[in-house]
Amino acid sequence: MGAALKVQALPTENQPQALLLTLGAELANNAGSSQWQQLWQRTRQAGHLGTGTATTHFTVPQAQLAQLVAHALATADQAQPLKQTQVLYRRDFHPSVIGKASAREFTALCVWVDWRSFPLHGVTRPASFLGQVSLLLARPCE
Repeated sequence: MGAALKVQALPTENQPQALLLTLGAELANNAGSSQWQQLWQRTRQAGHLGTGTATTHFTVPQAQLAQLVAHALATADQAQPLKQTQVLYRRDFHPSVIGKASAREFTALCVWVDWRSFPLHGVTRPASFLGQVSLLLARPCE
């Protein structure tokens, strides 16, 4: 299964940043409700939706947060490949503070996406494959 997975998966480390940014924007505009629900579930489980002072958490209202996360994915400042098939999309909303950890304030938002189920041949026409992509986590970041 591992070898078949690698053949099918989009190898993010080998892709130009411009392509990763374009795919992120496509995903932001076309992700289904179950993909967003998974993102919020994982983000909540990681403690980023709470108010604990020790953990990194969002400080903006949840209704606004959903728009910020979609906007961060659609208009990311950078896309950093991670772990062969994942990408960290980062968008800075400076001077707006969107999160905190202890006394630290964060103006950037990061969204982790796993493109493992997105086939390499899908880059030319991504729309039909975007429903297979995993929105892993959103959190305030540096």
